[in-house]
Amino acid sequence: MKRWIEQRISRQVLTVFYVLIALITLTSLGTYFYTQQAIRETTVELERISEQRSRATDLFETWQSMQYEMRGHVLLGEDALLAEVKRAQDRIDDQTSWFEQNAVTSEETTFADDARLLFTIYTTRVMPGLERYVVAKANGEVDEPFLQMATVGQLMPSNASSNQTRFKLNSNSAADMSASIVDMESVFTDYRSDLDFQETGLREQLSEQLAKAQWMWLLILLGALFILFISLQPYIVRLTKQLEALITNSERLAVDPHATLIPIKPLQNEVGQLSKSFTEMSGSLIHQHDELEKEREKTARILHTMRDAIVFVEVDTNQRFANEALFDLYDQPFPFGDRQSLYPIDAFYEPFMDQIDDKDGLNRFTHRAKNCGIFDETFTYSMQGGRRIVRMYAEPIELQDERFGVMFVSRDVTKEIEVDRLKTELVATVSHELRTPLTSILGFTELLEHRHVDEEKRKRYLSMIHSETTRLERLVSNLLDVQKMEAGKAEQDFKVESLFELLSDVLEIHAGSTELHAFHFDCDETLRVSGDPAQLRQVFSNILNNAIKYSPDGGNIAVNVSCEDDVIRIAIEDEGMGVAPADAERLFDKFYRVQNEQSRNIGGTGLGLAICKEIIESHGGTISVRSELGNGTTMMVELPIVA
Repeated sequence: MKRWIEQRISRQVLTVFYVLIALITLTSLGTYFYTQQAIRETTVELERISEQRSRATDLFETWQSMQYEMRGHVLLGEDALLAEVKRAQDRIDDQTSWFEQNAVTSEETTFADDARLLFTIYTTRVMPGLERYVVAKANGEVDEPFLQMATVGQLMPSNASSNQTRFKLNSNSAADMSASIVDMESVFTDYRSDLDFQETGLREQLSEQLAKAQWMWLLILLGALFILFISLQPYIVRLTKQLEALITNSERLAVDPHATLIPIKPLQNEVGQLSKSFTEMSGSLIHQHDELEKEREKTARILHTMRDAIVFVEVDTNQRFANEALFDLYDQPFPFGDRQSLYPIDAFYEPFMDQIDDKDGLNRFTHRAKNCGIFDETFTYSMQGGRRIVRMYAEPIELQDERFGVMFVSRDVTKEIEVDRLKTELVATVSHELRTPLTSILGFTELLEHRHVDEEKRKRYLSMIHSETTRLERLVSNLLDVQKMEAGKAEQDFKVESLFELLSDVLEIHAGSTELHAFHFDCDETLRVSGDPAQLRQVFSNILNNAIKYSPDGGNIAVNVSCEDDVIRIAIEDEGMGVAPADAERLFDKFYRVQNEQSRNIGGTGLGLAICKEIIESHGGTISVRSELGNGTTMMVELPIVA
């Protein structure tokens, strides 16, 4: 039976409930019957007292009525009033007999005896005297203006009840007799007071009995509950401990799925089944958590390996998470030590935004994606003062057909845009630089083929064809040199050379090509450099050639060599047209040419300085420019010193 009860909590609760109901019912029935009996007995007694009071009141009123009728008969002498007095005497006699028969207490017996004694005195002495007084008054035997008690006393019979001591009646004094008759009112009053006292006592007794019954019922009920509590306490303690263990294990699992759980010995009830299910669920939860962690880490590592910067924004919380590429994009040190998840970037958001040139435009784009759901457009913006160009697009992230986030993907397209620009400039340069010499070559060739020209013109035409062919060959060579250098396939033959001799040879060649320029050279003859002599000559030749071309009005060209620490600094300065600062920053970009009328008239491919930069950097040096528009240009080349 006990095992059957313990297998279901509902059975246990119902068993306790039924026992409690039975105890409450039994105690309530006992209290009810006890209270009913007490109320019944008290009610009967109260009804008896009420009847005693009612009859005593009727007796007193009959006495008063009899006295009033008797006084009227004495004053008026009417026989009808005397007949009423006789009837009242009969009623008083019956009522007094009832009290004598139904007296229970000593007070009731005394009241009955006093009433009978007074009635006897009144009927045997007072009334006969009054009747004789009326007869004597009517016969003229008594001549008085009004009733005189002394006269009535003389007419009264002899004192037959002289032995009674309760009421003193002196026949010689009419006043004493009249005062003694008033004692009946005191008897009635005392008796009614005694009845009121008895009734009050009964009511108090009834209240005490009811309170006693209530306390008995409450004590019995508390005793039953105490017994039930003592009986159920061990089971409740075991059940509570198991539930507390389940709660503690749940809290531990919520914090750490691999937390150590409290061992539970399951009970033979629903809580025991819950404990078994919880143990199985915790094992399944740990397995699922491990699988989810693997999937999350795999997804995060995949996103971190992407070269595109990713920012995920939650729609409800506006929290931002990003991959590692975002920190690379904004040149920020990576502050995290693993790649197992996307990283919160709210703390880095402002430093990132400070690098963006068009913040308002970016904010409008992200607002349209997050709040308006517009995902069919891209946004291209610059950052770091135009140093980088970034293209961004947005994609919604939905779960169960509900959008809960937006993924913003940013790609650094600086190189792509630069490549597009270079392609455009290459096409423009090649189309211009190739078409011009080819047109000249084709034109002069047709003239020589289809027309007869004299020897002087023929030589001049052939010279023009040779010049344009050389120009074409130089363009193709420059293009090939750039391609080889960028691909890392340029062959270099490093040697230690005298810098003085190398620069002297280049200056001698260019000095003979112009009569408008004066060259100044200052260099320590002991300085030596390590590098490819041909490539170094190409660099300085290109710089000197530009100095001559871009100072068409002539002027001084100075080549000054100085040493500082372990660096040789070669400064080539001209007095030509110069360039603006904005153009000076891009002089070393491929195909870039200054866009002004004088430069366009001079011509060029825009590859010379780009080739110079590649060569100098491959030799471990640097090249830079310092120029002002209209005030000449200084090209600065720095190379390592060779000891």
